[in-house]
Amino acid sequence: MTSNRNVYPNPGPTDTTGPYTIYSAGALFTQDELATNVMIKEAVWRLSKGKFQIFLPQSREVQELTMPNIEVHIRNTDLLEVIKADIILGRFDGPELDSGTVLEFATAKFLGKPTVILRCDFRRMVFVGENGPYNSMVKNWPRTVEIHLHSFEIWGNLLAGERKSRTGSDTLHGIIEAELGTLQKSVEEIAKQVIAALETVIEMESPYPPEYQEVVYHAFRYSLGSGFDQLLSEKALDKIIQRLTDNGTL
Repeated sequence: MTSNRNVYPNPGPTDTTGPYTIYSAGALFTQDELATNVMIKEAVWRLSKGKFQIFLPQSREVQELTMPNIEVHIRNTDLLEVIKADIILGRFDGPELDSGTVLEFATAKFLGKPTVILRCDFRRMVFVGENGPYNSMVKNWPRTVEIHLHSFEIWGNLLAGERKSRTGSDTLHGIIEAELGTLQKSVEEIAKQVIAALETVIEMESPYPPEYQEVVYHAFRYSLGSGFDQLLSEKALDKIIQRLTDNGTL
C-alpha cells in the first residue's frame, strides 16, 4: 500500500454546478457506523472534486448533548438540515431500518427532495423474501435512486486482489496491509456508486407541480410543532428555497 493512504488532500475547486449539500440519514450509534460515515463522506467529496458535500449529524458540536430538552433539539435541528439539503442520502442497512432514518426519508419525500438510498447490508428480511430487502412502504417513491450492494462480495474480491499483489501476504503484517488496502478501495467503490446515483437523481424533476413546490416547504414549517417554526423563520426558509431553486433541487 502506498504511504499516503491516510492523506486526504483538498479536491480543489468544485465543478461548475453545485456544490450540492447531502444530508446523511443513517445510524450513528456504533464505532463502525461513526467511522464508516466519515470515510464515505471523505471519499464522495474527494472523488466528486467537491461537487457533493455530505453533512453528518454526528459531527455537531458535542456541547449540544448537554442542552435542556435535548430530544426536541436534536429532532428539530436534524430536520432543519434535511430541509436545507439539496439531496438526502438514506443509509438503509440492518434487518430493520433505523426509525429516525425512515422519518428523515419520509420528510424528504414529503418535500419532494432528490433522495439516494444506499444499502450495503446483503442480508434479506425473511418476511419480505425476494421482494426485499426492506418494508415496501419505503419503496417506489418518486425522485429516488436505490443502490443495493453486496458489501461482503465487494470486500472479498478486493481483498483477494490486494493479497495477490503483495509479497509476504501470508504474514500478519501483510494481511493487515491487505485489509487496510481493501478498506480504502471498498469505501471508494461505494463512493463511486453513490456519486453516480447523485448525478442521476439531481436530473430528476420534483413530483409536485410548480405551484406546490414552495408551498410544501412552508406547510412543513408548521407541521412539526415544538418551536420548529421559530427555529426556521420565513425569511430563512425563503433563502433556502432560493438556493435549492438555483441548484435545481427544489
